[in-house]
Amino acid sequence: MLTYESIFIIRPNLTDEEVAKVVEKMKGVVEKNGGSILQAENWGKRKLAYEVEKEKKGTYIVFRFKGDGKVINDLEHTYRMEDSIIKFLTVKPSKGDPGTLTLPAADEGRPFRSRPGYDREDRGRHDSGRKAN
Repeated sequence: MLTYESIFIIRPNLTDEEVAKVVEKMKGVVEKNGGSILQAENWGKRKLAYEVEKEKKGTYIVFRFKGDGKVINDLEHTYRMEDSIIKFLTVKPSKGDPGTLTLPAADEGRPFRSRPGYDREDRGRHDSGRKAN
């Protein structure tokens, strides 16, 4: 069995009890199909990068689990059928991944870009056609 990570976003207007029910339902889907939950975290309500289904915030839940392709298919099918889930993503972590989930900082993972085309050192600058003095 392979290790996977799945993140899903729940509508922000649900109570803590309703969020817990949705999380337990998703854990049940993984375990019913022969998978095992290694780690589950509630990252809480956070602002979305863009509006999704008229929602500007959402409750982020992250799972790390072991399973096979059937687990992924059934889990993602259940995500689609659950009205309270507005977005989801399941990935297989890279081999160099340390194996623990951490909450990213607000600005982490956003590369600085001054202008388009000038964000990498190995990329040459555009020649404007003017002669240098």
